Amino acid sequence: MAAEDASLVLFEEVCQTLARAGFDVHPAGDGEAAGLRVCRVADAVMVGWQPGGGRRNAEYEGIRSALRHALLAILTQAGHAVQVDRESGDVQVRRPANPGGAE
Repeated sequence: MAAEDASLVLFEEVCQTLARAGFDVHPAGDGEAAGLRVCRVADAVMVGWQPGGGRRNAEYEGIRSALRHALLAILTQAGHAVQVDRESGDVQVRRPANPGGAE
């Protein structure tokens, strides 16, 4: 149960961080609403962007790329370990392996 609690805390932290940065955040599965999507997966949180109407066509790749760079910077500055998921192109967020930078 502790892992579930940690996953929920990470999810809430990510949503709050993005909201403070000015993003309108939607939980995944929130219909066809456009915008930033956040969902919990295994031991991480995934953050991606969806254009209106559920479209995922190539004309939006420039927006997705710019957004990925912004998400990586914002979430890294907030102390999270982040990487781009190769399959989806979304940003995967985890707690850092060594909180506080201790090695």
